[in-house]
Amino acid sequence: MPCDFVRSLGAAIARVFRDKAGAAATIVAIALPCLIGIGALGVETGVWFTIKLQNQSAADSAAISAAYEVIAGRTDVTGELTAAADEAARRNGYKGATPTIAYPYSDGTVTNGIAATLQQSQGALLATMFLSGVTIANTAVAVIEVFGTLCTLALGSSGTGVEVAEFVQLEMSNCSAAANSISRTAIELDGSASSISAATLVAVGEVSLNGSRINPAAPPPQFILSSPALIGAPDVADPYASILIHSFLVSGMPKTGRCRSSSVGVVRIYKGNCVIPGSSLTQANIKLAASTQISGGWSIQTGQTVDLSPGTYWVTGDLNLQSGAVLECSSCDNIQGTGVTIILIAQANKVGALSIASGSMLGLNAPHSGQFAGLVIVQDSNELPSGTTYTSSHSTIGGKMGGSLNGLVYFPNSSLTFHANPSSAGPKCLLLVSSSVKIDATSSLDTAGCTAAGLANLPMLSRVALAE
Repeated sequence: MPCDFVRSLGAAIARVFRDKAGAAATIVAIALPCLIGIGALGVETGVWFTIKLQNQSAADSAAISAAYEVIAGRTDVTGELTAAADEAARRNGYKGATPTIAYPYSDGTVTNGIAATLQQSQGALLATMFLSGVTIANTAVAVIEVFGTLCTLALGSSGTGVEVAEFVQLEMSNCSAAANSISRTAIELDGSASSISAATLVAVGEVSLNGSRINPAAPPPQFILSSPALIGAPDVADPYASILIHSFLVSGMPKTGRCRSSSVGVVRIYKGNCVIPGSSLTQANIKLAASTQISGGWSIQTGQTVDLSPGTYWVTGDLNLQSGAVLECSSCDNIQGTGVTIILIAQANKVGALSIASGSMLGLNAPHSGQFAGLVIVQDSNELPSGTTYTSSHSTIGGKMGGSLNGLVYFPNSSLTFHANPSSAGPKCLLLVSSSVKIDATSSLDTAGCTAAGLANLPMLSRVALAE
């Protein structure tokens, strides 16, 4: 129709110029507004197209920003994702209504994506003859891609998150370390004689050697990385925060019945599914059965040997393993999948801390199945009873060389001083989640065998890409 109009108008104009009757001025006066309107519509359409191009960049930024919120564990569409998307869009010149976020989003191309839709109403100025305005809509879809697993996750937002002490080598070549700290020493090597071997390092802040920031593109030789370190990265969420909650960890814990015992030779053997004060476990050689609550804290003294049967043990206070003490599970088998879980559980508004001296002998692996599969030592941390506090915000896990730990060590609200190695037999799985960690002696961490060891839900490294 517009083409027919233009042709008719053109023919009329031609007739005007041939007309000798003096009506040319009248016809031109009638036609001129239409000509101006058509030209204005073309100009304004170009303006709207420019705005749409600009808003597409804003939509891309909005979708990417919302996706990074998801990576950080913030998934509330209204309160978190929309706010992040709106801020990102407006930083990119967007002036329309609040973005609409769809999560999770799926279509024929994308599954479990994050879609951001922007709508900006634009009134007509020159082209009001034909329409009053338009709505300019843009949509972008982001996806989260997993590209690695973490064997160290430091959740604290300040200070040094992951520290490797001087003269210490940390080996975790098939997994990575991440620190949510904003510090310039979020991940720190203390001396030129220390080293870290990893798939990569990820820090919200920066990575440093002796307090000096490194260049991720050209790191010092102490950093042996398969991929360049990522600095200024988004937070990495704790994948266990909604799983390892108090009500889950306390499930199955016996609350009544004193543990009975008998002696076989020099070994004092206690029955399970009962409660025993830690202060009464004073014999030199002790064998505990599964499903035991050790109440009031427990200190394993120098010269004592405690042998745990496969199963779960709850400690309602501090657990201390002194130098020269032994804590092991002689009947556990990391190949067959039998193991133990020790839980420092909240009781009487307190959660105990852990202290394992470097001169002690520690040999424990997590069970491969059951309620606490893959968990070896856990501090009660999430959805605690109101008013609960910690006896200490720091724990220590050491032990002599030759000992081992296998499974998840979980202390998300505490700092750790740590050294250990995964089991030498069976699937290797040793990973740490803590507020911060200092590796104080040569250690190795590994996630290659975690799925086989019963721990399928691993901390992941993710990145964001635009799909649409």
